[in-house]
Amino acid sequence: MGDKQVWLVTGASRGLGLDIARSALKAGHKVIAGYRSKAKTAAFDEIEALGGTWLQLEMAGDDVESQVQSVIASHGKIDVLINNAGWIMLGSLEDTDLDRVNSIFKTNFLGPLRTIKAVLPSMRARRSGTIVNISSSSILEIYPGLGIYGATKFALDGITEALHAEVAELNIRALLVIPGSLDTEARDTTGAGVHIPLNEGYKGTTLEKVEQMLLSPDILTTATKPAPVAQRIVEAVDRTGIFAGKEIGHILPLGKDTSVSLEKRATFYQNLVKDTKEVCESV
Repeated sequence: MGDKQVWLVTGASRGLGLDIARSALKAGHKVIAGYRSKAKTAAFDEIEALGGTWLQLEMAGDDVESQVQSVIASHGKIDVLINNAGWIMLGSLEDTDLDRVNSIFKTNFLGPLRTIKAVLPSMRARRSGTIVNISSSSILEIYPGLGIYGATKFALDGITEALHAEVAELNIRALLVIPGSLDTEARDTTGAGVHIPLNEGYKGTTLEKVEQMLLSPDILTTATKPAPVAQRIVEAVDRTGIFAGKEIGHILPLGKDTSVSLEKRATFYQNLVKDTKEVCESV
């Protein structure tokens, strides 16, 4: 593989981020694993044993840019930025207060935007680098109760599309990963997410049924394990494994449920074009 690549993985203390850090280390890369909470877990010892380094990085904090610059100063570069950190908010639009909306956008959208802006000058100077933004299949199929969370991912999708168009000519890759439902701790609304209590006015509606489904432990029986998703992401960056010798686009959907949602969305737009063509072209 030649020169060892330097990876910065945000939200690496649990779930998909932890598995991405593991897979990247096992692939021979130098990994700086970002974490938010000061409470260390067994994952810290494991990543360090594999050769990784931990970096406290609060994506909604004041020092995002300086922390990214400290990595570049220490290691000379960041070859791969993985924007994985984020949390889920479940609740109706009506009952979600704006402070919580601001909070989730700071982490899920503005945090990645800030890390991107921090790494781009050095990547552009070297004409090399990869930026991976972890989205969600919620951009393909929005459920009631996930409107605000989905909005953060739509925003991330938008800047990734623009980033790809802006930096591809500079030999910098921008990759949007769309994983489906994952069996991770991000589902724990007491830990990596927030559940806003259901308004009595929504009792008996689809919103209540969807919330019950999403909060049920049974949903994890069909959720995708994060480890194979992480492995595919590392292979996509390295162009190894299933991606060896293949052209890779800037959007990477992963998971059987994502495939189903993608087909539904494609069918929806095909029908929309057909049903609205006359009206659309009438003005």
